[in-house]
This record gives sequence, structure tokens and C-alpha cells, in this order.
Amino acid sequence: MKEEKLEKEVKHIEKQIDNLYEKLYEKVPSHFHYRDIINAFVGSLVLGLTFVFKGSLIQISLTLTKAHLAFIVLVTAVILTFQIYFVGYSRVKYKHRRKFGQFWAKRFFTLYFIAILVSLSLVYLFNMDSLAGSLYGVFKIVIAVSMPCAIGAAIPSLLKQY
Repeated sequence: MKEEKLEKEVKHIEKQIDNLYEKLYEKVPSHFHYRDIINAFVGSLVLGLTFVFKGSLIQISLTLTKAHLAFIVLVTAVILTFQIYFVGYSRVKYKHRRKFGQFWAKRFFTLYFIAILVSLSLVYLFNMDSLAGSLYGVFKIVIAVSMPCAIGAAIPSLLKQY
């Protein structure tokens, strides 16, 4: 009876040591939690604010064509995917248990949604929508600002890994 209890405690301690080893030495990424979402909002806001106040942002954004906008979205998606894979997924220990598609989808859609939400908020907060002239102009500005916001949203997970 006493031996079983002692054996159970030893297994529990070994499991805790393994968890610490993974987190501290191997830096295996943890699961995506609400804390990561909050950190992504802060990172997105910080980097987004630096670009919102650039004087030429509105003029450049309003001259973007549909091809430019599509390319900005594509490049943003590629940058986020590289960041998710090389910073996070490459360190997953049991890849057969955590498929890349699921790992990527949770992070990608959350980070990009945060980037769009923050950029839209910044555009309206600083009254850039009145300078845009139309809803399509606002859309162009939001897409232009969403790229640095998305990169900013991904920075906290990058810093967490190092």
C-alpha cells in the first residue's frame, strides 16, 4: 500500500520534471491560450500604432490596386505561416499528435483576425476613415495597416520561444 503510493508520487514527480525539461530546455510550444490572444492584441497595437502615424500611409493606401491588396494579404499570410511553422511548430515534439494544419489554423486565423480588428480600430480611432473618401478607401487603409499589425501580433509568440 505504502509502496504503491510512493511509486505514484515518483511517477508524478518524473512527469513534472519531463514537463519542465520540455518547457525550459527544449522550448516545446504550449497550446494556444487566451493569454496568447491578449499578447497578440498588445503586439498588434504597438506595431500598428507606429505605422498609423506615418504621413504617407493614407496617400499610399488609396493608390493601391486590387492586385496590390491581394499581394499584401498573400505576403502577410506567408509571413505568418513561416513564423508559425519555424518558431512554433518546428519545436513540437510529437508531431503525429499535433498536426500542422490544426496548429497553424488556430494561430493563423486568430492572429490575422486580431490584425484586421486592430487596424480597423486604429483607422476609425484616428479618424482616417474621413480621409479615405469611401468604404473601399477605408478597406485599402485597413489592409495596408493589417500587415504590420499581423507581424506585431506574432511577435509575442516569437519572444516567448527565446
